[in-house]
Amino acid sequence: MNNGVTQPVAIVTGANTGIGLETALGLAERGLRVVATARDPERGATAVAEIERRTGKTVDLLPLDLASFVSIREFAATVLDRYPRIDVLVHNAGLAPGGHRWETQEGFEAAFGVNHLGPFLLTSLLRERIIARAPARIVIVSSGAYRAAPDGLCFDDLQHRERFHSLQVYAESKLANLYFMQILARQLAGSGVTVNALNPGYVATQLGQPREADLAHAVTVPRDNAASNAALANLPEPLTAARGAVPSITLATSPELATTTGVYFERTKPATLTPVAADLGLAQRLWDESERLVALHPAH
Repeated sequence: MNNGVTQPVAIVTGANTGIGLETALGLAERGLRVVATARDPERGATAVAEIERRTGKTVDLLPLDLASFVSIREFAATVLDRYPRIDVLVHNAGLAPGGHRWETQEGFEAAFGVNHLGPFLLTSLLRERIIARAPARIVIVSSGAYRAAPDGLCFDDLQHRERFHSLQVYAESKLANLYFMQILARQLAGSGVTVNALNPGYVATQLGQPREADLAHAVTVPRDNAASNAALANLPEPLTAARGAVPSITLATSPELATTTGVYFERTKPATLTPVAADLGLAQRLWDESERLVALHPAH
């Protein structure tokens, strides 16, 4: 039983802080009925109250933990019950692990699980509703940090059990976003649903755990050595969260991008992917493996 919502609906994951909050605010200002997600209900409620105060619009809040397939499925079921349409899906939520490897509830390495498998599963669960109300848009927040995985993904160790390095793990999860985007865009070609990914730039925010939003300049070297310190010292002045949200809002709403699909944007400008990132064979391999992993829910 849906709630009678007739205006365009936009789902923004991780909308309780930073880029996600500002994206939700920007979409609400543009007349979309925003469904904001947050892992922490209290922080989510605080964010929604701020958005409603600043925009005068009603914003809905639903709990979602991308580190739990159970939570993802419960969220999707609630959305499908309440909302007859999904016009925009912004995959904003993400994390970069700290210095130690940890796992999602299903036993996946955290960055791979939250940044890739979570959005992969969520999209699959909402896919038919999105297509049914096309035109619609799917926006994936990736990162220029994907370039720090120049050799692509190690399919023999996607869970980084043998070669864990937090910055490399983050880079590979962002590369996975781009593979996901390209295959999904091809699958949905002609459906009226566009799929694009973006690098928001170097933003002062946090993604689940404290971290840079774009580690492209620092991810290639360990943080505890002189080279890393020098790289961090040379980072550009970080953007505000509001400026960091501009690309997501633009890809979600710009009339000029209504039919643009399968494109990676650096901020708001189309950019060429590296050869490894543009390899559709590798992208399809990850898609197939992701389908298997989502279905099997492997344990530790």
